[in-house]
Amino acid sequence: MKRNSIPLNERIIFALDVPTAEQAIELVDRLDGQITSFKVGMQLFFASGWKVVDHIAARGGKVMLDLKLYDIPATVRLAFEQFAGRGVHLATVHGYTPVVEAALEAKTEVQVLAVTVLTSFGEQQLQELNYQGTIEDLVFERANRVIGTGCHGVVCSAQEASMLRSKITSDFLMVTPGIRPSGSDKGDQQRIATPGQAIADGADYLVIGRPIRDAENPGQMIASISKEIEMALSR
Repeated sequence: MKRNSIPLNERIIFALDVPTAEQAIELVDRLDGQITSFKVGMQLFFASGWKVVDHIAARGGKVMLDLKLYDIPATVRLAFEQFAGRGVHLATVHGYTPVVEAALEAKTEVQVLAVTVLTSFGEQQLQELNYQGTIEDLVFERANRVIGTGCHGVVCSAQEASMLRSKITSDFLMVTPGIRPSGSDKGDQQRIATPGQAIADGADYLVIGRPIRDAENPGQMIASISKEIEMALSR
């Protein structure tokens, strides 16, 4: 899907970061009509298999399957082939060229997202890698390589969104976790941004979990975030 054709009601991807299928399904049903896209990560997928994904698909929703695959190319390709026909819209792999190329070789309808640098990654982790550049340098290097392979998009911090849009001229999707409305607890994320800032800087999809799930009125929070997204898009 081209960036400018993404409907407003699909811009928020709700993170189902809960341990059981029952909790996830309850959230999917409760948010019906307000959220159409959901992220299923490792914890939930390993606990429930395809149950939650199938439930979302049966309701007409879209799934971002966030397993961050990283293995030998043949294994990654075979894994991606299992996603075909399951209602998975987006799926993640680590942003290493052979892994991305293997996912693309599966030739499914699933759009491949390459994870550049995790949003929990900070200066200490950078030093442990003995990397001589900045986090922005590392994100750009990885993103530029994978987009060159034909990868559909990347997952990155919103703090790198503007830089990537200005430096990479190809049309690619950008998904940003670490989104926190003003006043929200940052949790375990280090590189965060508000919804409006992330969209204004070039993000297409915003992964948001706790700020909505823990809100006193989740519906009101979703409406507020959606309005902020709409205003950023109009600018």
